Amino acid sequence: MDWKKIAFLTLGLLIIALLIEWAGVEEVLDVLKKARLDYFLLAVLAYIAGVFIWALRWRVLLKSLGINAPFKAILGAIFVGIFVNNVTPGARGGGEPIRMYYLSKRSNGAYGPVFATVMADRILDLIPVVIMLMTSTIYVYLLGSRSLTIMLLILDFLLALLIVITLAILLNERRTKKILYWFFNLVSRIMPKRAQKYDEKFIHNIEVSVPKFQEGFRLLLKDKKTFFLALAYSFVFWFLTILRAYFIFLSINYPIGLMDVMVVQMISIVVGLLSIIPGGAGFIEAINSGVYVLLGIDKNFAVTATLIERVVSYWAPTIFGGFITTHFGIKVSEEKKKKSLTDEGEKK
Repeated sequence: MDWKKIAFLTLGLLIIALLIEWAGVEEVLDVLKKARLDYFLLAVLAYIAGVFIWALRWRVLLKSLGINAPFKAILGAIFVGIFVNNVTPGARGGGEPIRMYYLSKRSNGAYGPVFATVMADRILDLIPVVIMLMTSTIYVYLLGSRSLTIMLLILDFLLALLIVITLAILLNERRTKKILYWFFNLVSRIMPKRAQKYDEKFIHNIEVSVPKFQEGFRLLLKDKKTFFLALAYSFVFWFLTILRAYFIFLSINYPIGLMDVMVVQMISIVVGLLSIIPGGAGFIEAINSGVYVLLGIDKNFAVTATLIERVVSYWAPTIFGGFITTHFGIKVSEEKKKKSLTDEGEKK
């Protein structure tokens, strides 16, 4: 972990500490002492069920392109992606190439088609978000909250813009290659020696894999049965996400409406895409707590529920994904060593 990531993580932890101080340390501890374990376990189960639904959605997309992968490998790829996304600032896109690489090594799929399923998975994930974000905007408008309505309208616009730009790039081979070459040139300026080492391999992969990716992506969008089945999984996934936060509030003996939870979750996901802090650590906690307070929830309950929910949905999966990623890194290095030894033996 470089100094920038350490600095961002430190900043995130500082924000969390200030948040607890704002809510009142004693008040937060008092809420935790009275918490119910049964509802907390239901929240954990809702998260686990959500991950399984995510894996089922991705498997539908993979099978549509004739890619066979063990369900265990799909789950592993998801957690590796979660880990990389949670330690990467910005639009949480760093985990997608890693998901592709991890699953390609454990299936019969080439990089291009597998990456097509990854990007289709992301697009299908955002469709329910767009609908629920618009519903949330109408809900807070009817509540009479001007500040939240303005915030949600801005987020509506930013998310729509992000989706349009993403699709404009993904559906055009020239633009896709241009973006990838731009990214590689950026890496070349930061790490010139390492980039030079993989220059030829990178160019080959771009010229071969991008056309395959484009073809696979278009096939997925045209396959109506696959599209609607995967979309149904997406709605179930987001329902479980809202249910998870709802159970967290019940665990601290504070009943809350599902619509209030949905508003906060939708703001959280869009803000997380724009956050410069990896995984929005600290920043998301502050935003979520603040929005809950604006919706009329006591700050000690708002902060406590937010912190517990983030332990379930961010910190624990990040740690678990980190273990899988580390194990994967060790296995990849061992495979490379075996391959190099085999090549040397063949030359002799």
